[in-house]
Amino acid sequence: MTGSDGIYQLHWPEFAIKAKVDRLKSNSEHEVKGEVTFTSQNMASQGHLRQSRVNLSSTAAKNALVKSLSERVSSDDVPWDTIVEQLCVAVLREFRQGPPLLTIEGDMDVEAVDKWLIEPILQLGHPTLVYGKGSSGKSWFGQYISVLADAGVSINGLRVEPSRVLYLDWETTDKELGSRVTMIRRGMGLDGKSSIKYREMSQGLYADIETVRNHVQEHEIDLVIMDSLGAACMGEPESAEVVLRMFQCLRSLRVTSLCIDHSNKEGSLFGSVYKFNSGRQIFECLKAQDEDATHLDFGLFHRKASNSKLIRPLGFKIQFNEGSVDISRRDIKDTALESEMTVAERIANALSSGAKSPKELAELLDKQDNHIRQELLKGKQKGRFFELGNGTYGLAFHQQTVEAAWHNEVVI
Repeated sequence: MTGSDGIYQLHWPEFAIKAKVDRLKSNSEHEVKGEVTFTSQNMASQGHLRQSRVNLSSTAAKNALVKSLSERVSSDDVPWDTIVEQLCVAVLREFRQGPPLLTIEGDMDVEAVDKWLIEPILQLGHPTLVYGKGSSGKSWFGQYISVLADAGVSINGLRVEPSRVLYLDWETTDKELGSRVTMIRRGMGLDGKSSIKYREMSQGLYADIETVRNHVQEHEIDLVIMDSLGAACMGEPESAEVVLRMFQCLRSLRVTSLCIDHSNKEGSLFGSVYKFNSGRQIFECLKAQDEDATHLDFGLFHRKASNSKLIRPLGFKIQFNEGSVDISRRDIKDTALESEMTVAERIANALSSGAKSPKELAELLDKQDNHIRQELLKGKQKGRFFELGNGTYGLAFHQQTVEAAWHNEVVI
């Protein structure tokens, strides 16, 4: 027997018989039911034999299955009673046992452990959430990630591990996604064809998890992209039960995932706080686009990090051409999204052109003087800013150059 996570394949080579068991469910009486499909590779009875939903712990159900199989292939040729009993015992043992008990010894080589599928966005084996308003560029980013992972291309500051991708789509169609993937690949100058697996979704992940799990195992998927998370929950987004159930299903796939989601009226992640709690990395997607412009700037603002530090906002430019799309990195400070950065980041941007006084910074950033002084003090304590003798501030990595220039000016 092979398989795991509720999907098992069994093979009896001597009798050329195979079976698949999936869609396993346990009830309050600890009875386990599953779909069992038998096939034969014997020339006399080749192909499908029986498919039935069976109570694996019921003697009557097992006897009924044995009788049904014997009508297709005589029990004189195949010992159906033994085969069915072996199947039920083996599957029940594996299903009930669950993941093995491990011992954490605390001596792991931390540096050798793979941490990223796509650095610094997707941590290996964990969900990343990207949320934002409609048409903010988040779906384009998800599709861009799918192309990068499928092609194994590291570009625009993203270090990418080649991955097999499954795109679960509650929002569009295969034609729209296919069109966008084609445009992105053309913009990147990629030859050949992609091998991104696609499935149009109409039910919540919980209701469709067995089929999705089958696809993940069959195609050895590494990365699942879900667009969108709200539809994947298929229930009240404020409900902790609905959200936790969805993330439990996602966790059972044992893959890295990118979940696209929407923001609420306040601009926060829509729905239950358990969405925020369940995401390993969370980014807010904001865009800036002029009317009739053929490009848009969007930024990913890091709102949560687990096992890593919060990173500076990542800026991108999407240039729409005829039949292709170019996606490139762009510094947030050079876009209209600069005002969305933290005050400390905006101060650093302002000081990159030269030292300034707190008053000048307050006027430039339209902030209170006290607020600016507090941020300067915190930045100074962290070694990010430094204070010159004339009451102005500069960036720490400019310190030697600026101090020398100021000293020369005083001497003169």
